[in-house]
Amino acid sequence: MSQLGKNEPVLSFDEITSKRRGKIRRYLRQHPRFVAVGTSAVYLFFSLFSFLPSTLLPGFAAIPMLLITVTVAGVLLARNKAPMTVLILIFVLDSIGMLIDGANSNYAGIGMIIALYSVGTNYSGRRTIPLAILAAAFQVLLLVVMGFPDAEGVIFEDGTSLEDMGGRPVIIGITGAMMVTTYLTATIIGLNVRNARIHEAELNHWASQVSSLAQVQERNRIAREMHDVVAHSLSVMIALSDGARVVGRRDSARAEEVLSELSSTGRAALADMRRMLGVLRNREGGELAPQPTEGSMEQLLEGFRIAGLPLEYTYVGEPLPQDATFKLTVYRIVQESLTNSLRYARNVSSVSVRLVREECRLRIEVVDNGQGSPGPSSGSGQGLRGMRERAALYGGTVDVGPAAHGGWIVKVSLELPESTQCDQRSTKE
Repeated sequence: MSQLGKNEPVLSFDEITSKRRGKIRRYLRQHPRFVAVGTSAVYLFFSLFSFLPSTLLPGFAAIPMLLITVTVAGVLLARNKAPMTVLILIFVLDSIGMLIDGANSNYAGIGMIIALYSVGTNYSGRRTIPLAILAAAFQVLLLVVMGFPDAEGVIFEDGTSLEDMGGRPVIIGITGAMMVTTYLTATIIGLNVRNARIHEAELNHWASQVSSLAQVQERNRIAREMHDVVAHSLSVMIALSDGARVVGRRDSARAEEVLSELSSTGRAALADMRRMLGVLRNREGGELAPQPTEGSMEQLLEGFRIAGLPLEYTYVGEPLPQDATFKLTVYRIVQESLTNSLRYARNVSSVSVRLVREECRLRIEVVDNGQGSPGPSSGSGQGLRGMRERAALYGGTVDVGPAAHGGWIVKVSLELPESTQCDQRSTKE
């Protein structure tokens, strides 16, 4: 079977999106562990690169700072599984590093940048942006408390001093602004990645829903076409059988031809019916919707009572025929009528469901006293058309409209599937 003949689309939305990413991005997306290890390696490289010049400064605590750097690199390995925990641990480790090294630290904050990016890809901006600002503010305050910057005696090559440039407040302001900007930038980049992933997931869900809906619509369209074919074939078979009965009395050879045509038409109708049932099966081989079982009508009514409809149910006459399709038709008509009352009627204080089985027909009447009209003006009209189509399968009629004393009324009349005596009576008449 070719791909176009399958129920599944040729390419899913995930596959299309994956092709648009390119080979490198696709490889990184498919190997998150490699990305985690690579990120830690990049952090370790840049941290050590900025760490080495500080070893020449007097009083630099090389061993503790090296341990902190390696520990942060190890913690970053878990940033995809527990981003918030990783952020907290790195914030604590960086703060400890500031307390140990003080003003001599060539602090870069690379670990915090990576951690904030990871948090941004997993949490909303309401949580991550305030965290970034608070983390930057606390660390700047910590640097100030530790004596950064030390403005006393700092003279540049051109003879100007730090005091001439504005002193500590200016340097602290510039440092704080740079740190806040860096942290916010990392967080916002992470948020953009998160939003892109959410948008991609929504598009994927939308594409899946559209694909499923298209498949259902196509199955329903084919089923309606097959219904017309089967109905036509049965009509032809009935006409051929009547003709064979008449012709057989005068021309046996001609009657044999008619009977042969009747047999071939019946076989074709049976094949069409099998194809129709195959179309209506879903992927798992089940049915498109749950079929009502014994007691389903009571469960249906109880569900609407729980939803708020004050229902009164009356059944008059013998039990319904043991015909699953007929029971399903009655079930769906009552369900649709009550759904309309529940959706569109207002201020409902009474809803009556009455089923009366007569000798040849079943009459269904659903009446509510609410305000509002569940007709085409209020909805799409698909439900009413569906009821008429179901009723037509049993030679029935559907009348809907305003009730005499207010509210809305649905009247349905169906021929019973076992009404052979009625057929014989009408033939005699």
